[in-house]
Amino acid sequence: MKKYFLLALLFVLLPSFSLVALAYPEKNNTVNLRQPPQVNKAQYVKEVLFYAYTSIGYTINWIAASGNHELTLVKKGKLTAALARASAIEQEFPSLIKVPFKLLDFKLLKISDRRRCGYCLDKDINSIIYAKGSLISEKYVNSLRTSMDKLAIINPQKLNEMILRKRVDSALVMDFQLSEEADENPHLIIETIAHEYDFHYLSAKHAHLKKPLLNAFKQLEQNGTLAKLKAKYQITKSHASTLPKTNKISFISANWLGYTNLDGSGIYWNIIDEVFSSAYKLEKNSMTWVNAVQAFEQNQIDVLVGAYRSEKLSNALFSSYHIDYEYPLYVFTREQATLARFKAKDSKLVACLNSGTALNKHVNFLVDKNIVRAEVKQCQRLMKQGKVDVVIAYDYYLDAETKMLAKLMLVEYSPLFVVFHNTSQGYALKEYFDQRIKKLAGDDVLEALFPDNITYQQAHIRP
Repeated sequence: MKKYFLLALLFVLLPSFSLVALAYPEKNNTVNLRQPPQVNKAQYVKEVLFYAYTSIGYTINWIAASGNHELTLVKKGKLTAALARASAIEQEFPSLIKVPFKLLDFKLLKISDRRRCGYCLDKDINSIIYAKGSLISEKYVNSLRTSMDKLAIINPQKLNEMILRKRVDSALVMDFQLSEEADENPHLIIETIAHEYDFHYLSAKHAHLKKPLLNAFKQLEQNGTLAKLKAKYQITKSHASTLPKTNKISFISANWLGYTNLDGSGIYWNIIDEVFSSAYKLEKNSMTWVNAVQAFEQNQIDVLVGAYRSEKLSNALFSSYHIDYEYPLYVFTREQATLARFKAKDSKLVACLNSGTALNKHVNFLVDKNIVRAEVKQCQRLMKQGKVDVVIAYDYYLDAETKMLAKLMLVEYSPLFVVFHNTSQGYALKEYFDQRIKKLAGDDVLEALFPDNITYQQAHIRP
């Protein structure tokens, strides 16, 4: 009797068991995907795919395969799907099945060395490298002039290495491939060439997984899993640009003679006028650098002009393009032995430096009474009189006699930038500045803003 009851129960439950089996395939169903590299965006995709495939009853077998061969392997059915690819692949691989859910946005970046090619406009670069097999990179490279040296690199990690070693003018990299060292190098220009989205692409024989995966991705978005994973892997949304509602923008800088004069004239103010004056009313302010930085950080001013990337500014955006290259900063002294004492941070030294500048950080081992703040000419007189041990200054301010003294470089030859607040308005102003100044450079407008060719060449705008 018990046996008949169990059989009857089985027949009653059979339809629901069948429905579950169809909706969620058995746990031993396995898909083969390429093992992604150890970078945040790739690991984010890996975890998203793990959750998505698990939710529809599949396990993932991660295969060690080259990214260059991934699409071909998917086309042949040896891999179940391509992890995350841009729509550009569809022309070459039309048989692949796109799951229409934006897994990631990514940017193709052009990284260029200012020291080699200035703003590194396409017409000014002579060599470029890119990842072999990257269709979006190949499309851009093919648009460049044929006389340019173009080299496809098999290992994408070499792209960062070669540009850092100054082996080429430019390199094309995906934003998730950009190394921290390259990102923080002030001599490199990072320009966005394309902003695209990545999708999951299935092989033709796994087309039946398209709808279940689409639903799984949507569910992960709705239940907050994607947001948590983006936070985990530090994937942030792109800024929404919002240009100022007011037509007035305020600028501030140090009072640098010939560059940011009190009356609003000078090279840097001329550049600001050329970039912004056709669209905005400008308010220009010149004061000591310390006070200029303070006003910017207290949100009293919209834009700071003439900062190093090494400047410790909170929540700030630096322009992609520089406005000048600053001369090196040195410590000068009459004796080599005094330089050795400076390197050893001898607190008994007496230093003289320009008042109202940010040079104090270089003598933070000295007590305040051992720091003389004065004009550069006075600092030179005091050292000649033996009243100070060292002078900290840029050599272009100094007389020929001082330049011949023993010296130690404190800050190398460095680019100067325009700085914006890290807000939607600040981001929009940065984009506006970068686009405008790049065009002005290409049209040879900027050269006329400099007093002579030597000063212009010093700025490294065009090679």
